[in-house]
Amino acid sequence: MALILNDDEEQFRGSVRRFVTERSPLPKLRELMSSGRPFDPDTWKQLSGLGLAGLVIPAEYGGTEAGYAVLAVALTELGGGLVASPLLAGTLAAGTLLRLGDQQAQARLLPGIASGDLIATLASGGTGTVRAEGDTLTGEISPVLNAAEADVFLVPAVDGDATVLFEVAASAPGLEITPLPSLDHSRALARVRLAAVPGQRLAGDASAALDFAADLANLAIAAEQLGGMAACLAMTAEYAKIRLAFGRPIGSFQGVKHRLAELWTSWELAHAALRDAARAADERPAEFPRAASVARIAVSASYVDAAVATVQLHGGIGFTWEHDAHLYHKNAISQHALFGGPSERLDRLTAQLAPAPG
Repeated sequence: MALILNDDEEQFRGSVRRFVTERSPLPKLRELMSSGRPFDPDTWKQLSGLGLAGLVIPAEYGGTEAGYAVLAVALTELGGGLVASPLLAGTLAAGTLLRLGDQQAQARLLPGIASGDLIATLASGGTGTVRAEGDTLTGEISPVLNAAEADVFLVPAVDGDATVLFEVAASAPGLEITPLPSLDHSRALARVRLAAVPGQRLAGDASAALDFAADLANLAIAAEQLGGMAACLAMTAEYAKIRLAFGRPIGSFQGVKHRLAELWTSWELAHAALRDAARAADERPAEFPRAASVARIAVSASYVDAAVATVQLHGGIGFTWEHDAHLYHKNAISQHALFGGPSERLDRLTAQLAPAPG
C-alpha cells in the first residue's frame, strides 16, 4: 500500500494550499464570524470552479471523478485553513446517492452538486428519528450540516421495519430549519423538524448507503482534522523558535520539544492511516469501512491534544481572542464529537473487526 502522496496528489495539494492562502486565509473566517454568515459564496464558487465539489462524482454527471484519495488531499488542506464551506455536506450527499444507486436521483441531483450550484445535505448522523407514512415524513434530526443553506435534503426515515431515503426540497411545506450555535466557527449546523413533509422516495438499499456515508464521514473528517493538527503543530513549532525564556528559545527546553515531537509522531501515524483509508476507498472497497474508522480514531484525540498544546505553548497570547489558537481548539473539540463521539467510533470499529458468523 502507498502511504505517501504520489506526484499528481502533491501537485494538487499545492494548488489547494495556494488557494487557501490567497483566497481564504484565516482573516476570512473572522469576517464570517463578525457577519454571522456560514460561508462566503464567492469562495464556494471558486472552490467549485476548481472541481472540488465534484471530486467523487462521475464525469457523466459533471464531476471530475478524481476519487476519494484526492478528496482526502483537498480536505486536509481546507481543514488546515479552517475554510468554511458546504463541501463536506455535499460530498456526503453525493456519496450516499452514488452508493444508493437510484439513477434518476443521481441524474437529477449530482450535476448540481458537482457544479456547486445545488447545496445538498444528508440529514443523518445526529440524534432524532424521522418516520414515514407513505411519502409523508414526520420527525426531527439534529444537528444537520449546512441545513439552513441547503437546497435539498436526503432524509433517512423509518418505514415499518425498513429504512428508506427520501429527497426533500428545502421549500417543502412543514419543513422547519433552526440554525444552531456551533462551537466551531467554520461549521454551520441546524436542527431539522418535519411535520407531515412531502418527500420523494428514493430507490435502492438505504441501509447500505447510510453505512457508506458513515464511513465516508470518518474519512472526510479525519482528513480535515489532520490538516488542522498540522497547522497547529506548524505554528507552535515556529513560535517555539522565536519565543525566548531565560535567554533561550523555548523550543530548546526538553519539556517543549519532547511534547512537540510526540505530537508530530502522532500526526505521522494518523497521516499513514488516512492515506490507507483513502486508497482503500478507491481500490479496496471491502477494507474501506475498517480503514476509515482507524483513520478517524488515530487522528481525532491527537488533534485535540495538539490544539491544547498550541494554546498552552503560546503562553498568555495563546488564550487571547486575537490569536488563532482558539479557532483550532474549538474546531478540534467540535470535530472530535461530530457524527458520534470516541466511544461510538470504537464500538463501530469493534463491530467491523468481528468475524462474520458461521
